[in-house]
Amino acid sequence: MSLNSIELARQDRVAVVTLRHDIDLENGSAVTAAFRGALTETGTGATLLDLAELTFADSALLNLILQARAEHEQAQRPFVLCGPLHSAIRRLFEITGVIDILVLADTHEDGVRQLDKLLDG
Repeated sequence: MSLNSIELARQDRVAVVTLRHDIDLENGSAVTAAFRGALTETGTGATLLDLAELTFADSALLNLILQARAEHEQAQRPFVLCGPLHSAIRRLFEITGVIDILVLADTHEDGVRQLDKLLDG
């Protein structure tokens, strides 16, 4: 799945959802589809949400991320976000307090390593 700013791919045992540029309410159904696709990606056991190229997000996207996190948790499937985060995204996460409940990795590679450890657990 690829829609300019939303992509679902597979990296070994990890489903990778990449969000780029500006994501807002208009992109909600495509983001939801990517998260659902990641959750059900055959042959993977974890999801990495790559936000390194995301420059804008609103509360609608934040809600979708939290919903995806909850769905992954319910399915006992690890869910990690990675950056580096754009200052606007980091600020959104800090202001809302979600930075303390989300599992964040500094880079894509760190996120994959963290998920691999969880899967090997």
